[in-house]
Amino acid sequence: MLKNTIAFFKKPNLWLSLPVLLLLVLICFFSGLIIRTYKGLENFQAREQRLEQRLLEAENEFKRKEAYMKRLLEDNEFLERVARQRLGYAHPDELLFRFSEE
Repeated sequence: MLKNTIAFFKKPNLWLSLPVLLLLVLICFFSGLIIRTYKGLENFQAREQRLEQRLLEAENEFKRKEAYMKRLLEDNEFLERVARQRLGYAHPDELLFRFSEE
């Protein structure tokens, strides 16, 4: 009887090792899912930071252009200077000299 008991404990017990094996497989599977999800979260956070930076740049550019437009509408001297520089406008009694860039 003692030999039978010792033999029973020496051979692998399938009923005991199967749940442990199943548990290990489940742990590996869910660990992989968690790691993939965490990497996806990191990617989304990095993308969010890039988009927020672009939004700040766009807002700053909009504010600069809005201030420029407001100044064009309200400041006649500024409007005249811009028209002369960019469009080459002149008063009727003025002569314009244009030089080549070379």
